[in-house]
Parts: sequence; structure tokens; C-alpha cells
Amino acid sequence: MMADIDAAIGELLAGKPPSIPLTNYDIYRKPVENSKPTILGYNAIIIVAAVILDEDGRVVMIQEAKESCREKWYLPAGRLEREETLEMGVKREVKEEAGFDFQPTSIVKVECSLLAGYWIRFTFIGTITGGSLKTQNEADSESLQAKWCSMMDIANLRLRSRDILPVIELARVYQQNSATERHPALMPVLHPHKHMCMRIVMVRQRQNSFDVLMSTEGSLHFPVIRDGWQAEDSLHRLEKEVFKGRNTYGPQYIVCVEHCGTPHGEADGVCLDLLVIAEVDRELNNPKYAWQAITSNDLKRQLVSRTRSGMSVLCP
Repeated sequence: MMADIDAAIGELLAGKPPSIPLTNYDIYRKPVENSKPTILGYNAIIIVAAVILDEDGRVVMIQEAKESCREKWYLPAGRLEREETLEMGVKREVKEEAGFDFQPTSIVKVECSLLAGYWIRFTFIGTITGGSLKTQNEADSESLQAKWCSMMDIANLRLRSRDILPVIELARVYQQNSATERHPALMPVLHPHKHMCMRIVMVRQRQNSFDVLMSTEGSLHFPVIRDGWQAEDSLHRLEKEVFKGRNTYGPQYIVCVEHCGTPHGEADGVCLDLLVIAEVDRELNNPKYAWQAITSNDLKRQLVSRTRSGMSVLCP
């Protein structure tokens, strides 16, 4: 069983979630019979965006056509449509707004808030595989044009919002770093989820000893929070359920993203797989949970590496 836990953590670090379908949740706000599923366009908005960089560090920017922000500039971005995967959505948005065929290679940023139901945005980095830059002569309801911009150019543009500036910088750093200095490619895994949820891999380190928190109800598994979409909130709910007090944590990281999108209304949810190190761990207060030892020395080294700055995608 110990080796199985080590293998499960190793697979998650490689972006591969448990293959067992998720039917039950360990912690949830409302009774299961009263809960509404995540439905795209009704109680959930999923945004996809792209940072496309050339060898000189220039970025593809698009000029908005929508009346609310007409003629302002932004990254290629938009709402996911019904029956789309995240990858399909970002490819479509780049083609419609910038004119390029785009191949996403990794998620570099995840952002979310609770504005009208769930709002979550995934920003991808990737490469151009075809198409051509959209010109003013090709203006339509999607965008007025696209162009390559240096950071100095962007500073002089009328932006739709400045929220894209730190995202662009993050993508620039990711591109400039070598493969050993940045996180592994993080691409969505096609696992269907009825709700927004968060699978938590909580690790405590005591000198050379590493343990992971497991739910022992049913088969041994990582705790899963239904309606989980922000790390701080999900960890707070887990603490109330499991511990006799509040823990102290290091940064929280996303090591896997699960989404399918089809069939609509039954698989619109997203599961974020969260890695967090408990720097101070309180006494357990629930017999349904237990610390399990991580035995693989190689896995311990991976955990230390993945919690270094820039080696994982930070969780909102």
C-alpha cells in the first residue's frame, strides 16, 4: 500500500490524476441531493487565454471589437463554449481573434474568483503552427486586428485591463528558462467532473521524513473538496474537518488540471489537483483521515524540487 501511495503522488506530479472515477467527495457545503452541478454558462464561466511569444520576446496582442471595450488591446482570450475542452477553446480563440493556428504546450497561470457562480481562467503558452496574423481588412465581431508587440509597445497601448501584464511576464520567464528551471508542461487531462472540486495532496516534512494526508473512508485516497476552487478556502474547510487547529502552509501549487466538458451539464466541472506542504501540522481530530509515510527517496527529492519557485503553477 505504501508503494501505491508513492506511485499515485508520482503520477500526479507528472500530471496524471487517479484513474478511478470521482463519485464521492470528502467535504462539501450542501447535501449531495441539494447540490447543483457545474453548468457552463449558467453558474460557471471558464475563460481561456494565450500568451504567444516569438524569439524576440514579442507578444501577440489583439484589438477588441466588443462595444464594451472596442479598440482596446488584450491577449487572445474568451469564454469556453459548450462541449469544448480547454485545449479546443484556446485554439479556437487564437484562430478567431489573432488568425493563427495555435498549439498550446502548457498552462502557465490559473486565476479564479466568485463573481457570478464560478469564474476561472486558464492562460496557456504555446507555438504557432499555421495561419497568418489578422489584419485590419479582416476585422470582424471577434477582433479588429492583431499584431506583434514588444513590452514597450504594450506599455503604450490602451489596454482592456492591466491584469494581463503579470501574466505576460510570467510566460516570458517560463519561455526564457531552461527545462530544468521551470515547471513541467501542465496540460489538462480529459477527466469528467460534475462539480468544481479540489484534490489535495497535503505533505508534511519532518527532517527527512515525509508523510501525506489520506482519507481512509472507503479505499485510501487523497481528500477531495467539492465546490473547491481556491486554495485558501479549500484548505480552511479541510482544517475544520480534520485538525484540532490551524496549520501553517507553504505556497500552494497546481500539479494537474482535470476537465472534459462533455456531455454539457454533466462534465462542465474542473478538478484542480493541489500540492501543499504543511509547515506546521496540528493533531488530527477525525478518524477518517491519517498520515501515511512516503517511502521513496526519489519522490521526496521530486517534492522538494516541485516546491521551489517557478517549478509548479501557483494555485489561486
